[in-house]
Amino acid sequence: MRSLMVLALLAVAALCLCLAGPADAKPSSAESRKGGATFVSKREGSEVVRRLRRYLDSGLGAPVPYPDPLEPKREVCELNPNCDELADHIGFQEAYQRFYGPV
Repeated sequence: MRSLMVLALLAVAALCLCLAGPADAKPSSAESRKGGATFVSKREGSEVVRRLRRYLDSGLGAPVPYPDPLEPKREVCELNPNCDELADHIGFQEAYQRFYGPV
């Protein structure tokens, strides 16, 4: 059984090496132009970096969440015990409308 497993692994390894092709083969000019390039121009690189910086919060690495426009009203409702209790049952917006008018 052990020799059968070794033989199977060697067959898979040989198949992988045959499909990969020779190690010293260089890609043709058409293959290197179609996107397999290792380096990018400075302009393309700076566009990517600029795009990433836009979504980072002062270098912490996490995207900045958009502020919730209803957060101040949610805090007002949380300070009122009756509004807070009703918000637990029917939702914040409905509770706020019943106590303070339209949102």
